[in-house]
Amino acid sequence: MPSPEDGLEQVAETAAVTPKDVRSAMWRHIITLQWSWNYERMQALGYMWSMLPIIKKVYPNKDEMIGAMKRHLTFYNTNPQIGSPPIFGATVALESQKMGDAVDSLKIGLMGPFAGIGDTIQGVLVRPMVAVFAAALALAGSWVGPAMMFVLGLIWCALMVPLFYLGYRRGVGLVDEVAGEGVLSKVTEWATIFGMMVVGGFVPSIMSGLTTPLQFHKTVEVAGKATTKTIALQDTLNQILPSLFPVLVVGLAFWMIHKLKLSPIWVLLSLVALAFITGAIGLF
Repeated sequence: MPSPEDGLEQVAETAAVTPKDVRSAMWRHIITLQWSWNYERMQALGYMWSMLPIIKKVYPNKDEMIGAMKRHLTFYNTNPQIGSPPIFGATVALESQKMGDAVDSLKIGLMGPFAGIGDTIQGVLVRPMVAVFAAALALAGSWVGPAMMFVLGLIWCALMVPLFYLGYRRGVGLVDEVAGEGVLSKVTEWATIFGMMVVGGFVPSIMSGLTTPLQFHKTVEVAGKATTKTIALQDTLNQILPSLFPVLVVGLAFWMIHKLKLSPIWVLLSLVALAFITGAIGLF
């Protein structure tokens, strides 16, 4: 099986860029891409800093070096763990061969689609699933819950290495391969469906504490004696529609987002306010 670094020497040597320079750029990108995130250019400064080992070797002339640095200071933002490594790998390959003119087009063309697939896999599919298990363990007092989230972070870092070399080997061809076969849309669609199914299945357990204490009392006469019968609303609902209230809350949140067009922040604040009100009057 070929290693992630296969072909590294062949590409690197074309512009006096060594495999060590490529690895240095890769580790800069993995570790520091998000360190200087800002609202003006987002990940651009971290991207340029990561590319410096390549730029210094390929462009010894000061003016050319400044031009290359400015090229990588343009707006850039994508998923840092899954989307950015292959894009960065491809741009490293282009810069190593002094194909800087193609860099902007590649970054602009891929950062949006790769952000979509990366955010879907990471934010919709994997992270919520792991977080649900981790939160359940943490609530039970187990240290394994926090450890799971820490290990997940290490896995993302490890995944960035082969993704970088994937982009490095493909170069400009990465755009045609991804866009031509519709890979992004297919993976995003199926990951979203599967992630929603999994997270939806956890709704009853996550919100198991959402119950109502309401009771109804009825006085009946049995054998000439008055007897008070108590009917707990929650027990009755559990026999008919278990987990009804959690499902209603999720449905309410969905309605607020898609029909009222509220942001998730406003939905959360509204649900918190609703929880205070219903708790104060004794409904929940």
